[in-house]
Amino acid sequence: MSRLIIVSNRLPVSLDTTPDGSHTLRQNVGGLATAIGPYHKSHRDCLWVGWSGVDPEQYSEQELADIKQAYGQRRCVPIFLSQDEIKGYYAGFSNDTLWPLFHDFSHEATFDPGDWQMYQQVNERFAQVIAPLVSKGDTIWIQDYHLMLLPQLLRSRFPTASIGWFLHVPFPSVEIFRSLPWGREILQGLLGADLIGFHTVDFVVSFLASIHRLLPELSVDTDGMIGLPDGRQTAVDAFPIGIDYNLYARTARSSLAQAMRRGIEAAAGKNRGHRYRSSVAAEGDAAAEASSSEGSWWSHHSLEDLPELTLAQSAASSIGQKANKVIVSVDRLDYTKGLPERLEAFGRMLEKYPEWTGHVTYYLLATPSREDVESYRKLKAQVDELVGQINGRYSLLAWTPIHYITRSLSIKPVCGMYAAGDVALVTPLRDGMNLVAKEYLACHDGREGALVLSDMCGAADELTDAFIVNPYDINMVCEALHDALEIAPDEARARNIRMQARLKVRTASNWCKSFLNTLRQVTTPGMVDKRMRMDLRNEMVASWQDAKRRLVLCDYDGTLTPLVRNPERAKPTKAIRQMLRQIGSQPGVDLVLVSGRNHATMEQWFADLPVGLIAEHGAWSKPLSGPQAGTWQRASGLPDPEVWQPRIRPIMEEAVQRLPNSFVEVKADALAWHYRMSDPKLAEAERDRLASRLQTAVAGKGLMVMRNAKVLEVCPVATSKGQAVTPLVSGSDYDFMIALGDDATDETMFAVMPEGAWSVKVGLGQTKARARILDPAAVQLLLRDLAAGTTPVSHLAQQTEEHTDSQQPAQAQQG
Repeated sequence: MSRLIIVSNRLPVSLDTTPDGSHTLRQNVGGLATAIGPYHKSHRDCLWVGWSGVDPEQYSEQELADIKQAYGQRRCVPIFLSQDEIKGYYAGFSNDTLWPLFHDFSHEATFDPGDWQMYQQVNERFAQVIAPLVSKGDTIWIQDYHLMLLPQLLRSRFPTASIGWFLHVPFPSVEIFRSLPWGREILQGLLGADLIGFHTVDFVVSFLASIHRLLPELSVDTDGMIGLPDGRQTAVDAFPIGIDYNLYARTARSSLAQAMRRGIEAAAGKNRGHRYRSSVAAEGDAAAEASSSEGSWWSHHSLEDLPELTLAQSAASSIGQKANKVIVSVDRLDYTKGLPERLEAFGRMLEKYPEWTGHVTYYLLATPSREDVESYRKLKAQVDELVGQINGRYSLLAWTPIHYITRSLSIKPVCGMYAAGDVALVTPLRDGMNLVAKEYLACHDGREGALVLSDMCGAADELTDAFIVNPYDINMVCEALHDALEIAPDEARARNIRMQARLKVRTASNWCKSFLNTLRQVTTPGMVDKRMRMDLRNEMVASWQDAKRRLVLCDYDGTLTPLVRNPERAKPTKAIRQMLRQIGSQPGVDLVLVSGRNHATMEQWFADLPVGLIAEHGAWSKPLSGPQAGTWQRASGLPDPEVWQPRIRPIMEEAVQRLPNSFVEVKADALAWHYRMSDPKLAEAERDRLASRLQTAVAGKGLMVMRNAKVLEVCPVATSKGQAVTPLVSGSDYDFMIALGDDATDETMFAVMPEGAWSVKVGLGQTKARARILDPAAVQLLLRDLAAGTTPVSHLAQQTEEHTDSQQPAQAQQG
């Protein structure tokens, strides 16, 4: 049985040794473990290989064997690295060379040949550990910049293996990447993969530019495929990573997180009422007295320059005019996060808008990292100093502007912080995606709250309703922060709901599925051409969002739902029906299901949904609008089925007698012989024999024989899906149209789509469609992605309530 083998620098769990010498494993906290961990946990055929974090020199051979067994129970394969390997491969080349270089901090990068040699050595160690685990048909998914040589090392051992690699940080511009002395070797290592993934299309463009510059002998085609000398091809595409939206939404509602939220709001003066307001007012009154010429001698300082008096008076005067607000940030203390620039912007806002003095509190969680590295120590000293300066300058007796926390917190307190924040300030100088912004929005599920977001991270491409800023522009961040604090609750909620709708679709789980489905697609012969790349998908989403009227034409079997051995078992699931209802009920959207099924079944399955129906390849239709709306109409000029079906059906029944498990489906204006459940070799021979007999039998009767997926069908020549949808697509005022289908009958629909319209082929086969997609699961995700951008806020709010009501309280997670 084929398996998925995930490979990353660190395993998703860490080892704890109890006093009695036994070993336990705890879940790690981090973007990678959070994103892929649930997939690994839920798929029993999945292994995870990575560095254990265990120093092998501290344990005996027996103890190491026990540790391997403990990891094995969690389907993890540990790799043990020596201190020298960690220093050269991890701390050296990965963190001192690649990390700063890939984040556009090339001045921080070091280029040590010894570190490069150790990087090569450890990548080879990973290959040696993985090699015995690989069986025919396995898929290997390698993660991140620590293992950029591993794809080619595995390819040399397993020429036909399915190998993917994903980068969780930015990929730099070619001008920066070319400064890496071993850049050519790095690219060659990556090209051992069948699929190379990045967070954004911009990173894809940068990578391909580096290929063009450093490996000019290679070519890239229009489908984003890099041709290699050995005849292989490597696909490159973008896959924006998401979060477990439900986890953060429900954790923010847990009792512990809510207690944290209430505590933060109380400390910020949001819920303390008269006592807090009067303390600020008292300090303002004292300041006014001190500045007055009529004050007593001990409080009279009118001749002195005391700016704190103005500060206190400003705070007191804004009582009743300014609601107290909370700003939150959650970051690792790293120079890529832009913490000094962020603090400068906050200080400038207090200076420029003194009315916020005493009324806004900034909760800054900055977890220290790499404290043994000089540049990180300097960064912490700089942040410490800035926090001290701002607090020293602007603090009042009853208020401190910045609450500065430099330790790690578990998920529930962090979600409590998110939930308490009226504004999230997320302004990294460079980031691959940045999941903090998405976590914050999930913790404000259906609620107000504002997001100030750097345009230097991948999340800015998706969260376009945030206040997008250049993190280097201190004035711009200052103004955006002020606007975010001033935003009206209704507008904030509307913005959030639109962004949350997208996050509920582009989850971590769907990111995993999308990457692995694309890897399967690019390694399947005949599935690469016209692949639905992320740039095409983004173009489609943007076109959908800009449109006023949209038409969706969608086949059912094989397109919305997988083909099944027994067609009666293809009844739409609750999830499919909910999706169709969501899309079809949106203003400006006409959704039409175009199927080969008989109209009685279509009526039974879909009559209560806001969709138009076309059945039996166009012989029957139930329009959405017009004088015939809501009633079934039979196409004119069709042969009388009571005349021709009795002549054709016996021929098909003879085939049923010869081929076990085949059967005949009788429709109002068609007959279909199904052989999906039959032996494939026997079915192929019988299909050809039956097709020949049917061609002779239908000649001159206005009928035709269609070969579709595991079915031969006789139907009127005068009908086709293309003819049925022509009145909809021609002469209409739709400014967005899309047709989706999987078999030959859908090609007639693709053929009549106007220039500029979208058409998507599902699965194998030559096609007239503009794009190709792997399977019905990918179709459903695409449709949900489109719908998320246009659902009215009121409808989204209702969905949010239904979504949250169905969730159970989160379980405590420590890490």
